Amino acid sequence: MKIAYVHTGKWPSNSPSFTFVTNNAIALASEFDECFLFVKNNSDKNSKEIVLENFDLAVPNNLFIERINCLSIINSNYFYYHKVNSKLKKLFSKNKIDVVITRNPTFLKYLVKIKIKYKSKVFFETHDFYANLKLRDDINPAKKKHIEKIENKYIPKLDGVICLQNSQKELYEEKFQQTKIYLARTGLQKVNNINLEKNFVTYIGSLDKHKGVIQLIKAAALTKSKPKLLIIGGKTKLEIENIQKIVDKNYNKNSVKITGWVSKKELGEYLTKTAIGIVPLEETFFNKYLTSPLKLFDYFSFCIPVIATDLPTTRELILENKTGLFFQNIDDLANRIDELLLNPSKINEMRNEIFNYGKKYLWINRAKELREIFNFKSN
Repeated sequence: MKIAYVHTGKWPSNSPSFTFVTNNAIALASEFDECFLFVKNNSDKNSKEIVLENFDLAVPNNLFIERINCLSIINSNYFYYHKVNSKLKKLFSKNKIDVVITRNPTFLKYLVKIKIKYKSKVFFETHDFYANLKLRDDINPAKKKHIEKIENKYIPKLDGVICLQNSQKELYEEKFQQTKIYLARTGLQKVNNINLEKNFVTYIGSLDKHKGVIQLIKAAALTKSKPKLLIIGGKTKLEIENIQKIVDKNYNKNSVKITGWVSKKELGEYLTKTAIGIVPLEETFFNKYLTSPLKLFDYFSFCIPVIATDLPTTRELILENKTGLFFQNIDDLANRIDELLLNPSKINEMRNEIFNYGKKYLWINRAKELREIFNFKSN
């Protein structure tokens, strides 16, 4: 079986989607005869060099990363989709493709045309939910109304929708009762249990307000343990400067390191020094029902216990008191940090649990699940 995966994001980039689609494609290549990953080109380096530098991985011989050049001044996917369709047409003419999958709702109408014209199986891997904007309290519905129309018009014509969380899956099942809705979670490459001295309480990801990093800074100031904080993120200098101001106002700046965006290899080096990983999500619709935080899988990949906001999405992924703890507010987060940092034996117990638990989320296992889905086995 041969598969094409269409993504509208820039490759490479600082976006979590770069990490997701690259790891996902490498895993798919291990399960399928050939895998074609379509992305917007964002570098002069060759693909093998980019993957090695960012992920310390090799590109399989049967993975073809189709990097399409697009004019940055044009804020539209129209020309990109036209080029993708042209390349797909050539692949179909050579019997190269059996399944086409996209993570971008604006490509759905093209996906339906592909299904009709080439008799291919087509799937939507959703990373959000726009099909019923009345449920959303975290976005401006007027700006997403066109995507709501797209999802409602085209999803019923697909072979299936792939969700990252059960809470997300339930939303789509309620809205599209005649469409097959599947679950295939985010993944990780491997699970490492490295015994080194671990000092940091770490946050990975965007510094956007809704990600909750400010909660961590304020909670650290309330702890007895007064941890060293490692904040791995920041797409721009301005983002980092704004967080630094919050650190200066609320905590000891000498106890906080803000790295900016780092490669996967650098990330791994930081995680070997991490005692606890934090997932401080704000209570938004997206975070409650849709998110599948890549940071959580990064923590698990190094057997790091996590402390996360108590939400349906985090409850799905964390075993309480075994692989992590939950918190409700800033005071609660401070107490949870102390609960672990002042009890190293509990951290070690959790690390041992995560070593076995994390293996269920390997990217290769996700690829196997997708292969079953594409062969229409029971969901």
